[in-house]
Amino acid sequence: MQLSRIGPFALEEPLGGADSNVLRGVHVERGVSMAVKLLDPRVIRGALGATNHDLLADVKRLQKVAHPGVVRHYGGAIENGQPYLALEYVDGESLRALLDRRGRLPWEMVVDLADSICLALHAAHRAGVVHRRLTPDRVLLPAAGGVKLIGFDCAWADADEVVGLRCPMKVAHYLSPEQFRGHQSAALPACDLYSLGVILYECLTGELPWPADSPTALKAARRETPAPRISTKVLDCPVWLDVLVSKLLARKRVDRLASAEVTHSAIVNAKQKAAEGVGAAQQALAGKSGALAMGASQADRAELKKIRRRQTHTRDDSPFYERAWFLALCLAAVIGGAVWSLWPASEAQLWAKAAPLMQSDSAVDWRRAKDDYLSELLQRFPETEHRPEIEAFELKYAMNRAEERIKNLDRFGRTPETEAERLYAEARRYERFGDRVTAWQRYEGLVNLLDESDDLSDRAFVELAKLRIGEIRAQAQQQQQLADFVAEQLAKADELAADNQTLAAREVLTTVISLYDGNQELEPLVDKARQRKAELDGR
Repeated sequence: MQLSRIGPFALEEPLGGADSNVLRGVHVERGVSMAVKLLDPRVIRGALGATNHDLLADVKRLQKVAHPGVVRHYGGAIENGQPYLALEYVDGESLRALLDRRGRLPWEMVVDLADSICLALHAAHRAGVVHRRLTPDRVLLPAAGGVKLIGFDCAWADADEVVGLRCPMKVAHYLSPEQFRGHQSAALPACDLYSLGVILYECLTGELPWPADSPTALKAARRETPAPRISTKVLDCPVWLDVLVSKLLARKRVDRLASAEVTHSAIVNAKQKAAEGVGAAQQALAGKSGALAMGASQADRAELKKIRRRQTHTRDDSPFYERAWFLALCLAAVIGGAVWSLWPASEAQLWAKAAPLMQSDSAVDWRRAKDDYLSELLQRFPETEHRPEIEAFELKYAMNRAEERIKNLDRFGRTPETEAERLYAEARRYERFGDRVTAWQRYEGLVNLLDESDDLSDRAFVELAKLRIGEIRAQAQQQQQLADFVAEQLAKADELAADNQTLAAREVLTTVISLYDGNQELEPLVDKARQRKAELDGR
């Protein structure tokens, strides 16, 4: 029998199909929607040597992963032997659903997906969390854009199945070779990079690198031959992307790219070089596909050595972009670019990369500017001439983050973390309800209290409060008298009640009472609100 409630959540319809163990949940007290995942009870029954403490410790570790590309984990618990997680609710579809609908994807789109996944994996790996079960089903594509990785808990219940080669093929295709062998290295970040390589291959070609109908057959196929090159199947795929996927799919862990951060750097570097006119390699596949196909039984390194040893006794009349030396140069450029991107940049180089991101309208670009360039610039060059511009940008970025925190207070039922956040949220609540006079007073109080604070977060809320005060002043001529406004709210409640919308009417009356209780001038109106609410409660 399906549960209707667990912990503080009322459970609604399943997310992702009738058999899904992830359900939409509504926090009963806060009224906030979340995704509630019912975990396999094996994670607490000791089937894997786990204990309740291990489970809760893993949940706490997941809670520390704070990145826009990783679904937020709000907590977990065990009720009547049923473990569950409370997760961020994401409105969108999975990458699996997109691939099933469209087949293969344009390489430009795949590159953006790869870059976003790398950033999310880097954040998780930095927090000590390795996914180990990354598949297209566990890459969500929110309606607002970007990606959200889910399923970090999946390895908790199926580790014995993976070692025993009993896992379903929809997962097995994406597992790294070391995971099938059960080595300790199966818990290292390199296994996530291998899974990413399989996902990219499928996105670009519309098929999996090794067709197989069982884990045993898949292991044998991988031992016999490397993955076919994407260049033999997708003619418009850039050479650097072909090489990148091939490096991710290397059978030996040491032959793969070193980390998600290195992979992200290689992607960014290749895109920048292409934008600067060094992207001739992107056109290298415009000719015959057969001339570009590398032997399926040879690794990249062996192929490159073969190209270098090739003699030029026979005349080669093929176009230069189909010749082996050109492809070898492209391969060397990609690998060299990855190394070059890790070389410490100068102050001018860091600023040149940060400045366009700082001028962007996207908060994602602002975060990249701060995390990828400005933090290093200030650390290595504390006397930089750009410090005033950086400080102004940091305040703008802090204001953006402060606004997001205020939005999330109601959206996720969170409590304010600082006094500035509490005061601003309180003033904002009055303003949203239409009481701009009280809101103005609360904003002024916040500014007077914290205007001299050195804390960047406090300063962000002070500046936001000043902006709100300016907007309220500009609209002061059009503002209704407070008593008239409250009277209109009572009339609105009467209309809702007459229309049998009792719940909505009660909500309006409750808000009036909670906001204006104690205001002597409005006491008669508040008393009316109480009386009408009591009448509705008695129905």
